Amino acid sequence: MTTHSHCAWTNEAGHVTLRIIFRAHASPIFGAARVIEHQIAAFRALQHIQCLPAEPDEYELVMALRVTRAKARSLLYQAALRSKTSQEENDASLRQLLSHPRVCMDGERILLEVADPLLMDCLRQRIRRLGFISDGTFSGSLAKIPLAALAAMIEDLLSAEQKTRAKQLLRRQGAPGDDLRSLIIFVLSHYGHRFAGPAGEKVVQRIGDKVADFFADNRERLFDWVEAS
Repeated sequence: MTTHSHCAWTNEAGHVTLRIIFRAHASPIFGAARVIEHQIAAFRALQHIQCLPAEPDEYELVMALRVTRAKARSLLYQAALRSKTSQEENDASLRQLLSHPRVCMDGERILLEVADPLLMDCLRQRIRRLGFISDGTFSGSLAKIPLAALAAMIEDLLSAEQKTRAKQLLRRQGAPGDDLRSLIIFVLSHYGHRFAGPAGEKVVQRIGDKVADFFADNRERLFDWVEAS
């Protein structure tokens, strides 16, 4: 056990946890559930009593459950498969992923660490659907995608109202471009290129908090970093 060294067991939590575990025994009928259903039920019960984090990564499962990395990924995948049932949920997860502060820019590539293997598949499918090649850009839980692909995804995940607002705000702050995607590419590329090492080489720069501006609502100042770049 790593960060969660004790379980939050109370009478109420215990009752709920037992219902989670035993529900699998009666679905579809008693004794007919597959082994994976019992494992997922136990996985969710351990999360409920805080023996496991709400969003664990592979390493946390390996250490807490003493399973292989492959088994940990399988548990994460199967659990996500049963909890995310709509495109809207997948889109929300992608917006949250792209807005994470750990999203980094390395030259003209964006580095994304994706702990959820199902979300990684969702990301890969979205990249392909937008016309970009995903082969060779995904390795384990790390995705390396071109800046143009990130811009296309941001645009694709925005509502019509958000697109109009982002375009107006970026142009108002002097960003050049005829369409939203080119505006996104310009401001993120320009921001990333501000940071270089002593010899002029590019260094990895975090941009997730900048990407978050595209999805934010009801803020007085959005894209204030554009003016300073």
